[in-house]
Amino acid sequence: MEEKEKNYNEDLDDEDLIPTPPDGGWGWMVTFASLVCSFIVDGIGYTFGVLLPVFAEHFEESKGKVSLVGSLLFGVYLCSGPIASGLVNKFGCRPVTIAGSIIASVGFLLGSFAPNLNILILTYGVLGGLGFGLIYLPSIVTVGFYFEKRRALATGIAMCGSGIGTFVFSPLNDYLLGLYGWRNLLFIHSGIILNGVVCGMLMRPLK
Repeated sequence: MEEKEKNYNEDLDDEDLIPTPPDGGWGWMVTFASLVCSFIVDGIGYTFGVLLPVFAEHFEESKGKVSLVGSLLFGVYLCSGPIASGLVNKFGCRPVTIAGSIIASVGFLLGSFAPNLNILILTYGVLGGLGFGLIYLPSIVTVGFYFEKRRALATGIAMCGSGIGTFVFSPLNDYLLGLYGWRNLLFIHSGIILNGVVCGMLMRPLK
């Protein structure tokens, strides 16, 4: 009987350690940060088609091989989910998002100097995809910590960044590509991705 009461009290203590979602307040700032992350990740990722013919012409490779760059970006980005979730469980959403932004930014930066398509596949596709995966998952997960009754609404607002990013980056990439060339465009993308560091810093954990 005493053991049962002891276990019951321990369960209560564990429940007391779970923070209560505020359903607002700073949570809306976290939702905005998550929206910006989705805007950057999916906006840049989904508009790879603008760059495909340019890469094929520059490297004198088939479009099928060049498409491997964009395919690996999204393949690694989505397959890195278990890795990202494990890191989030151990370190939290904030440091994982910041680390992912830095990794993806470095990948795109190195890609702007790629001498051949194989290096671009490694930097843009693999390294950039891994960074995007570490940005995307924690940016969505963190919204759930701040909301309970309005969780569906907040998550929906955060996911709107994907559509907005695709809508914005497609004509923007085309314009910047004609103005600066693909190497400078990847350099600009690298700088844009670094904004994920700021978004990550806004994802402060609940006490």
